[in-house]
Amino acid sequence: MPTSAATGGGSGSARGGWPTFVLEMALLFFVALVVALFLQAYFIKPFLIPSPSMEPTLQEGDRVLADRLTYHFRKPRRGEIVVFRYPPADPANWTKGGNFITRAMDLMAEVLNITHQEGHPPFIKRVVGIEGDLVELRDGILFVNGERAQVSYQYIKDEENGSWSVPAGCVMVMGDNRPNSNDSRRWGFVPYGAIIGRAVLIWWPPGRWSTL
Repeated sequence: MPTSAATGGGSGSARGGWPTFVLEMALLFFVALVVALFLQAYFIKPFLIPSPSMEPTLQEGDRVLADRLTYHFRKPRRGEIVVFRYPPADPANWTKGGNFITRAMDLMAEVLNITHQEGHPPFIKRVVGIEGDLVELRDGILFVNGERAQVSYQYIKDEENGSWSVPAGCVMVMGDNRPNSNDSRRWGFVPYGAIIGRAVLIWWPPGRWSTL
Protein backbone atom coordinates (compact mmCIF):
# COMPACT_ATOMS: atom_id res chain seq x y z
CA MET A 1 0.00 0.00 0.00
CA PRO A 2 2.68 2.60 0.80
CA THR A 3 4.36 1.89 -2.54
CA SER A 4 1.09 2.08 -4.46
CA ALA A 5 0.20 5.39 -2.77
CA ALA A 6 3.58 6.89 -3.61
CA THR A 7 3.28 5.84 -7.26
CA GLY A 8 -0.22 7.28 -7.54
CA GLY A 9 0.97 10.64 -6.13
CA GLY A 10 3.83 10.80 -8.61
CA SER A 11 1.54 10.18 -11.54
CA GLY A 12 -0.77 13.01 -10.48
CA SER A 13 2.18 15.39 -10.11
CA ALA A 14 3.40 14.46 -13.58
CA ARG A 15 0.02 15.25 -15.12
CA GLY A 16 -0.28 18.59 -13.33
CA GLY A 17 3.43 19.37 -13.15
CA TRP A 18 3.98 21.60 -16.19
CA PRO A 19 1.05 24.00 -15.62
CA THR A 20 2.03 24.28 -11.97
CA PHE A 21 5.68 24.82 -12.85
CA VAL A 22 4.85 27.52 -15.41
CA LEU A 23 2.54 29.25 -12.95
CA GLU A 24 5.18 29.19 -10.22
CA MET A 25 7.86 30.55 -12.59
CA ALA A 26 5.53 33.32 -13.75
CA LEU A 27 4.78 34.24 -10.15
CA LEU A 28 8.47 34.27 -9.24
CA PHE A 29 9.26 36.42 -12.26
CA PHE A 30 6.50 38.88 -11.34
CA VAL A 31 7.71 39.11 -7.72
CA ALA A 32 11.31 39.59 -8.87
CA LEU A 33 10.22 42.32 -11.30
CA VAL A 34 8.25 44.16 -8.62
CA VAL A 35 11.17 43.95 -6.19
CA ALA A 36 13.61 45.19 -8.85
CA LEU A 37 11.37 48.15 -9.73
CA PHE A 38 10.87 48.97 -6.06
CA LEU A 39 14.62 48.91 -5.37
CA GLN A 40 15.39 51.10 -8.38
CA ALA A 41 12.70 53.62 -7.49
CA TYR A 42 13.54 54.06 -3.82
CA PHE A 43 16.90 52.53 -2.91
CA ILE A 44 19.53 51.85 -5.57
CA LYS A 45 19.66 52.38 -9.33
CA PRO A 46 22.36 51.44 -11.89
CA PHE A 47 23.76 53.91 -14.41
CA LEU A 48 26.20 53.73 -17.32
CA ILE A 49 28.90 56.41 -17.63
CA PRO A 50 28.54 57.67 -21.23
CA SER A 51 31.47 60.11 -21.49
CA PRO A 52 34.95 60.90 -20.11
CA SER A 53 33.79 64.05 -18.28
CA MET A 54 34.36 62.48 -14.83
CA GLU A 55 37.84 61.07 -15.50
CA PRO A 56 39.96 59.98 -13.77
CA THR A 57 37.37 59.04 -11.11
CA LEU A 58 34.89 57.50 -13.57
CA GLN A 59 35.81 56.23 -17.01
CA GLU A 60 33.58 55.99 -20.05
CA GLY A 61 31.81 52.64 -19.92
CA ASP A 62 31.91 52.28 -16.13
CA ARG A 63 28.68 51.20 -14.49
CA VAL A 64 27.80 52.73 -11.15
CA LEU A 65 25.13 52.31 -8.50
CA ALA A 66 23.33 55.40 -7.23
CA ASP A 67 21.89 55.52 -3.72
CA ARG A 68 18.38 56.98 -3.98
CA LEU A 69 17.58 56.95 -0.27
CA THR A 70 20.14 59.22 1.43
CA TYR A 71 18.92 62.52 0.02
CA HIS A 72 15.46 61.93 1.42
CA PHE A 73 17.02 62.49 4.85
CA ARG A 74 19.76 65.05 4.20
CA LYS A 75 21.01 67.46 1.57
CA PRO A 76 23.92 66.81 -0.81
CA ARG A 77 27.40 67.63 0.45
CA ARG A 78 30.47 69.02 -1.26
CA GLY A 79 32.58 66.33 -2.89
CA GLU A 80 29.73 63.87 -3.44
CA ILE A 81 29.01 62.58 -6.94
CA VAL A 82 25.37 63.03 -7.93
CA VAL A 83 23.21 61.70 -10.76
CA PHE A 84 20.56 64.16 -11.96
CA ARG A 85 18.05 64.72 -14.74
CA TYR A 86 19.10 67.04 -17.54
CA PRO A 87 18.41 69.85 -18.11
CA PRO A 88 18.09 70.28 -14.35
CA ALA A 89 16.52 73.75 -14.46
CA ASP A 90 13.46 72.44 -16.32
CA PRO A 91 10.64 71.84 -13.78
CA ALA A 92 9.46 68.94 -15.96
CA ASN A 93 12.58 67.10 -14.74
CA TRP A 94 11.91 67.57 -11.04
CA THR A 95 10.43 64.92 -8.77
CA LYS A 96 6.77 65.81 -8.31
CA GLY A 97 4.48 65.63 -5.31
CA GLY A 98 3.92 67.59 -2.16
CA ASN A 99 3.79 64.58 0.15
CA PHE A 100 5.45 61.20 0.54
CA ILE A 101 2.77 59.22 -1.32
CA THR A 102 2.68 61.40 -4.45
CA ARG A 103 6.47 61.66 -4.54
CA ALA A 104 6.74 57.88 -4.18
CA MET A 105 4.30 57.36 -7.06
CA ASP A 106 6.27 59.77 -9.22
CA LEU A 107 9.56 57.98 -8.51
CA MET A 108 8.01 54.63 -9.39
CA ALA A 109 6.58 56.09 -12.60
CA GLU A 110 10.05 57.33 -13.52
CA VAL A 111 11.46 53.81 -13.28
CA LEU A 112 8.67 52.68 -15.63
CA ASN A 113 9.64 55.48 -18.07
CA ILE A 114 6.23 57.12 -17.98
CA THR A 115 7.23 60.44 -16.41
CA HIS A 116 9.85 63.17 -16.82
CA GLN A 117 11.38 64.16 -20.11
CA GLU A 118 13.34 61.59 -22.06
CA GLY A 119 15.23 63.89 -24.44
CA HIS A 120 18.51 63.61 -22.51
CA PRO A 121 20.05 60.83 -20.42
CA PRO A 122 20.88 61.64 -16.78
CA PHE A 123 24.11 63.51 -16.05
CA ILE A 124 26.65 62.57 -13.38
CA LYS A 125 28.91 65.21 -11.82
CA ARG A 126 30.61 66.14 -8.55
CA VAL A 127 29.15 68.66 -6.11
CA VAL A 128 31.59 71.56 -5.71
CA GLY A 129 29.24 74.01 -3.97
CA ILE A 130 26.11 73.82 -1.84
CA GLU A 131 23.39 76.41 -1.26
CA GLY A 132 24.82 79.70 0.00
CA ASP A 133 28.37 78.99 -1.19
CA LEU A 134 30.48 81.37 -3.23
CA VAL A 135 32.36 79.14 -5.67
CA GLU A 136 35.37 80.53 -7.52
CA LEU A 137 37.88 79.25 -10.03
CA ARG A 138 41.20 81.06 -10.04
CA ASP A 139 43.34 79.80 -12.89
CA GLY A 140 41.59 76.45 -12.51
CA ILE A 141 42.02 76.24 -8.73
CA LEU A 142 38.75 75.78 -6.80
CA PHE A 143 37.94 78.17 -3.97
CA VAL A 144 34.81 77.98 -1.81
CA ASN A 145 33.79 80.95 0.35
CA GLY A 146 37.18 82.53 -0.16
CA GLU A 147 39.26 79.52 0.87
CA ARG A 148 41.04 77.06 -1.37
CA ALA A 149 39.02 73.83 -1.45
CA GLN A 150 40.72 70.83 0.14
CA VAL A 151 39.66 67.87 -1.96
CA SER A 152 40.29 64.14 -1.53
CA TYR A 153 39.71 63.20 -5.18
CA GLN A 154 41.83 63.49 -8.29
CA TYR A 155 40.80 65.80 -11.11
CA ILE A 156 42.12 67.13 -14.40
CA LYS A 157 42.82 70.85 -14.04
CA ASP A 158 42.10 73.61 -16.53
CA GLU A 159 42.92 77.34 -16.41
CA GLU A 160 39.39 78.72 -16.10
CA ASN A 161 38.38 81.69 -14.00
CA GLY A 162 34.92 82.51 -12.72
CA SER A 163 32.66 83.16 -9.74
CA TRP A 164 29.25 81.67 -8.91
CA SER A 165 26.86 82.16 -5.96
CA VAL A 166 24.85 78.98 -5.32
CA PRO A 167 21.14 79.77 -4.66
CA ALA A 168 18.97 78.10 -2.04
CA GLY A 169 17.72 74.63 -2.90
CA CYS A 170 20.50 73.97 -5.41
CA VAL A 171 24.03 72.66 -5.77
CA MET A 172 26.80 73.53 -8.19
CA VAL A 173 28.40 70.60 -10.00
CA MET A 174 31.50 70.09 -12.11
CA GLY A 175 33.12 67.15 -13.85
CA ASP A 176 36.47 65.92 -12.56
CA ASN A 177 37.74 66.20 -16.14
CA ARG A 178 37.25 69.95 -16.03
CA PRO A 179 38.57 70.87 -19.50
CA ASN A 180 36.06 68.40 -21.03
CA SER A 181 32.95 68.70 -18.89
CA ASN A 182 29.56 70.24 -19.69
CA ASP A 183 28.52 71.32 -16.19
CA SER A 184 27.23 74.14 -13.98
CA ARG A 185 29.78 76.54 -15.46
CA ARG A 186 27.85 76.31 -18.73
CA TRP A 187 24.17 75.85 -17.85
CA GLY A 188 23.72 76.74 -14.17
CA PHE A 189 22.84 75.01 -10.93
CA VAL A 190 21.11 71.71 -10.09
CA PRO A 191 17.91 72.00 -7.99
CA TYR A 192 17.41 69.28 -5.38
CA GLY A 193 14.30 68.10 -7.23
CA ALA A 194 16.35 67.14 -10.31
CA ILE A 195 18.75 64.93 -8.34
CA ILE A 196 18.16 61.20 -8.75
CA GLY A 197 20.72 59.96 -6.25
CA ARG A 198 24.30 59.78 -5.00
CA ALA A 199 26.77 57.58 -6.87
CA VAL A 200 28.30 55.21 -4.32
CA LEU A 201 29.89 52.29 -6.17
CA ILE A 202 31.54 51.29 -9.45
CA TRP A 203 30.27 47.75 -9.94
CA TRP A 204 31.40 47.04 -13.52
CA PRO A 205 33.81 46.15 -15.02
CA PRO A 206 35.14 43.91 -12.24
CA GLY A 207 38.64 45.37 -12.43
CA ARG A 208 37.24 48.84 -11.70
CA TRP A 209 35.21 47.86 -8.63
CA SER A 210 35.47 50.56 -5.94
CA THR A 211 33.38 52.75 -3.68
CA LEU A 212 32.94 56.44 -4.45
